[in-house]
Amino acid sequence: MALWQPDAAPGAQPLRAPTGSVGLVLAYAPFGDLLASGQMDRSLLLWPEAGQGRPWQFSGFPAKVRALAWSDQPGRLAPALAVASGDTVVLWQQRDRGERGWTPEPLLWHQRKVHDLAFAPGRPLLASASADGTVALWDSRGRLLQPLEGEGQGFQALAWRPDGLHLAAGGDQGRWWLWPVAVPGRERERRSGGAGFG
Repeated sequence: MALWQPDAAPGAQPLRAPTGSVGLVLAYAPFGDLLASGQMDRSLLLWPEAGQGRPWQFSGFPAKVRALAWSDQPGRLAPALAVASGDTVVLWQQRDRGERGWTPEPLLWHQRKVHDLAFAPGRPLLASASADGTVALWDSRGRLLQPLEGEGQGFQALAWRPDGLHLAAGGDQGRWWLWPVAVPGRERERRSGGAGFG
């Protein structure tokens, strides 16, 4: 892994950190104090100083770690980290400082590979997109709130509208879907009835 400093002098070398395996995906925590790397060897590396020092390593995932997403909920002391590995989503929450302070919660529901993850902006709502033709909505405790379906096509990518009221998903067959997502206190919004485009 290499980390470039934007304010470094021209020609300055990046910080290099050995990972021991091929890194497939990287994601900074919302405030930049933690850097996560999903590895081909079925592990997750977490650097507590955003790429500096020795990383914490979490192993034992069912497959390569292919997608990462950090929550950005206001008022939380530490963000949650969602990890996609095979058909499993693992929600990691920091309960205490240090490597041992992270606790995993497997979210088991998808039948095929999970391709993408996205937290709703400023809300404890996680979406996971799978090749099984579903997008799942999860709460902050890892409970499945609602599955969203795309008429049989698998999903590859997710994006939340900045206000968190709509979720878009890109499908395998050249279509994308847009769902309105309910927000407590906003009666007019519904969580289902997405429209497909393309």
